[in-house]
Amino acid sequence: MLKRIALMESISSNLHNFLKEISNNLSVPDKKLLPDSLIGLLRCGKPIVCQMARHLPNQRIHFLSRLDRLEAHLVKDSDFDNKIKSVSPQVWLPFVQDDTPIILDLSDIAKPLAKKMDYLATVRDGRTGELVNGYWLVELYASLSRENPVPILLEPFSHEEPYSPGQNPVVLAAAAYQRSRQKSSCPRFCRHPI
Repeated sequence: MLKRIALMESISSNLHNFLKEISNNLSVPDKKLLPDSLIGLLRCGKPIVCQMARHLPNQRIHFLSRLDRLEAHLVKDSDFDNKIKSVSPQVWLPFVQDDTPIILDLSDIAKPLAKKMDYLATVRDGRTGELVNGYWLVELYASLSRENPVPILLEPFSHEEPYSPGQNPVVLAAAAYQRSRQKSSCPRFCRHPI
């Protein structure tokens, strides 16, 4: 039991140090939202706000207050996402060398039972091979070792969005995102094996 508590404390300390690095340019409410939402998501295992609020670390606050706070932050119009994206290369860029292969994976988020979610598109479920409702997902990873690829970009998109340029331009934009941040002029891209 003591080893488990020590391990959890070590992971928690590492997580807070990581979050400090990427939350420097955030407002105070957003600095509080980042660890709460991430820890709630990790403890819950599902991106469902109601269940995430139940698993937040500070249990002295009433559940409805935690739920209202999470929902208010998630629906407000802000540039929270853009601020995190602009700072995240400072975390992963020191690990990526000129000869580091970059894995580009075009995947999906299958939502077969969803009917009312915004801009649902038809995607092929990777597990079953069936066409279902869902969203496309473009992922970039730096392949430092077989066991621990470093995530660089995770961008969901849908063909049904009015301003979506389509699948090929999104993939090219992801490659351009990586190319603009890496030192070498031509990073090595690998297609993720299926």
